Amino acid sequence: MRINHESKGRPAEKKLLTVVVYKKPTGKKYYLLTTESEIDEVLSNSKRKPIIPNNYEIVDMGIGESFIEQFTKQYNIK
Repeated sequence: MRINHESKGRPAEKKLLTVVVYKKPTGKKYYLLTTESEIDEVLSNSKRKPIIPNNYEIVDMGIGESFIEQFTKQYNIK
């Protein structure tokens, strides 16, 4: 007899939102990226095409929707 422990009494796992502020190497403007990918995927340099190119500067990161409003005000992102 097999028991599936994951289906009994456990709610579905919620994906957390990762919020990243970055700058392009030739500019002064800040950009905001929101993704449900994990932080490891955002920071990974080993991918063929990373989410944020390796030559971009990551300025700030946060996990959760509250960081969207905070970063847009802090870095004057429209």
